[in-house]
Amino acid sequence: MILNNFCSNLTIKKKFTKYIFLLLLVGCCAINVEAREMILDDLSNPGITSQKQNWSFFTDGVMGGLSKGKAIISKIDGTKCYHMTGNVTTKNNGGFIQIRSKLKPDISTSKFRGIYLKVFGNGEEYSIHLRTALTRAPWQYYKFSFKSSNQWNIIKAPFKEFKKSNIYLPSNLIAQNINSIGLVAGFRDFSADICMNEIGFY
Repeated sequence: MILNNFCSNLTIKKKFTKYIFLLLLVGCCAINVEAREMILDDLSNPGITSQKQNWSFFTDGVMGGLSKGKAIISKIDGTKCYHMTGNVTTKNNGGFIQIRSKLKPDISTSKFRGIYLKVFGNGEEYSIHLRTALTRAPWQYYKFSFKSSNQWNIIKAPFKEFKKSNIYLPSNLIAQNINSIGLVAGFRDFSADICMNEIGFY
């Protein structure tokens, strides 16, 4: 009887120890996931990223296009944001407006799963463009497209879902280092109106 009780207590203790170990393991994993998130910009310092880099606005005019637009720091529903508006046209081989920032130092895609951004739009489709050391020509980049809505939404863009713009680029973005990131309105004729409140890596 005493032996049976001893064995029973020993089994309970082993199960309890295993349970505590699992809880600690899950907790450590959660901490690691949280530590691997990075806010690139949440307008804490408007116009400047957490890497101390500026955002720049430009259009297809650098390539002879006719798209027009602007980007300002504004507020939508009381939320501070980068507000990009304009008329995108594919005339004269054009077709885009964008805001873009360099990443210094480069961000390795092996350290994160993807990019997130908080946006408010006009129901049109926009895209995130990433450039790496391998995207040397102006028309080379990796692209993730998303549909906007007229309310604030968090968009998540996994690196594995980015598409290359050129056949000469590697298909897989993962394991590359990103050196610039852009929010783009383009590649068809439409009126652009999108706000970005936060962007980062997850």
